[in-house]
Amino acid sequence: MEDHCFYCHDEVNERFSHGLFIHQNEHVDKALCQDCYKEWLEGMKE
Repeated sequence: MEDHCFYCHDEVNERFSHGLFIHQNEHVDKALCQDCYKEWLEGMKE
């Protein structure tokens, strides 16, 4: 199954999709490519 990255909209294979966001106290799954996932993790560290 293919999906598109939530940030850059590139195609993402399911096995590489990541993403668990907390939005208004709810967990929301979003597909992220490897590069955007790494950037997201870096942002979580700040």
